[in-house]
Amino acid sequence: MQRRFLILLTAIGVAVVAQMVPAVATATPYTVKALGLVSAPSPFPAGCPGAAFDSTMIAGQELETSITVNPANPRNLVAAWIQDEGPRSSRTDLIASSFNGGKTWTPSTIPGLTKCEGGTADGGADPWVGAGVDGAIYFTGLAPHFAGDTPLSAIVTSHSGNGGLTWHSPTALTAPADGNETPMITGSPTRPGRAYEVWAEFATGVIKFSTTDTHGARWSPPVVADPSIPNAVDLAPRLLVLPNGTLVIIFARGEAEAGLGKLYATHSADEGRTWTPPVQFAANPIQTYFDDMGDELPQPQFPNAAVAPNGTIYATVEADDSASSGVVFVSRSTDGGRSWSAVTSPGIGAYAFEPTIAVDRHGTIGMTWYDLRNDRPGDAGLTADAWFASSRDGGTSWRETHVAGPTDLRTGALARQNRVGEYQGLVAAHGDSFAAILTLAAPFAKDGPTDIFYADIRPGR
Repeated sequence: MQRRFLILLTAIGVAVVAQMVPAVATATPYTVKALGLVSAPSPFPAGCPGAAFDSTMIAGQELETSITVNPANPRNLVAAWIQDEGPRSSRTDLIASSFNGGKTWTPSTIPGLTKCEGGTADGGADPWVGAGVDGAIYFTGLAPHFAGDTPLSAIVTSHSGNGGLTWHSPTALTAPADGNETPMITGSPTRPGRAYEVWAEFATGVIKFSTTDTHGARWSPPVVADPSIPNAVDLAPRLLVLPNGTLVIIFARGEAEAGLGKLYATHSADEGRTWTPPVQFAANPIQTYFDDMGDELPQPQFPNAAVAPNGTIYATVEADDSASSGVVFVSRSTDGGRSWSAVTSPGIGAYAFEPTIAVDRHGTIGMTWYDLRNDRPGDAGLTADAWFASSRDGGTSWRETHVAGPTDLRTGALARQNRVGEYQGLVAAHGDSFAAILTLAAPFAKDGPTDIFYADIRPGR
């Protein structure tokens, strides 16, 4: 949903300036083999009668992407995004699947997810997809029911047994309530039918966890993975399964009274029944930046995380220090999240936002992000480009590739919706490639203010 808890992050106990200076090698080992359209015209041209605020929805405004790869068929990619976002809600979350490595995509809906598909929810938000070892594809998101202007959101899940082409009716993990937020789901890499879900509960400030052994038909009673502290809210949890089976949750914490934002990690060695006290590995004062028109710049401050085949964890989030400068902060843990160290940031030091991170089978790190290096204050547009960087040495050095742009963010979603939503998606895909899913506005978007695009990123020759 539309909410902001800004969390500018720096590494604790390290020299921030030294660690965050971008390091980019001169060669370009990865190239964008293809940049293709994934989204299509809205499947709801007549709207969704009975849904709250339906008359305000913007047909063809898609944003906030997630992507997963099927481990049983690495050429099977599945993506999700918010469809027909308006100023107060959206119509639903949509899915698209590809069986040829992203060359073509087939859209699908989840029956009963919202009123658009015959359900009771007024909209959809915070979509996330994951995959299990048996090829099951999992979806989670918010299903808001509006009480006046207040969204009472349920955390819902669904799964697909045919690579994302069709979906089971959603299962609710929670009742609709004010404060359910930022769910994330992932399948087990070793146990068929098992999946893990985490989400934030703003009403109590905690992170919750649940698991299923039935492809999501039934879920365990929620466990508090992190109890938070007074006058703080935990949010945007990202769950990883390490090669040894340990579960790790990376999450953000906003401390409003102290004016601080922090990143934490907690882990479980017993399949999520109990969790260790969280380890803080980044913190900095909360700040807000504005463009030359006085609008707030994108800065959702949602962490993204990935695990390498050797168990090394990488986490990233934006870390800007002015309206024209910043980096994507990257930190690394080699001991299951117990201790962390900052690594060099990719990019050139321009204002940056919404980084993603993934690690391939060789341990090569891939990242995408947007930045404003090509924006010219005073002109009509707010110019952003999407970038990819790779590192083969654990984040010591990076090699950069242009993915897409320039795109004019002012033609996208509202400033309070971060123009492109709150996060984008990246996975290590078939062969040595990375698969990125991202939101682009004009001049790329042809059907509505924004469209969803897939980038096939491969090693250069």
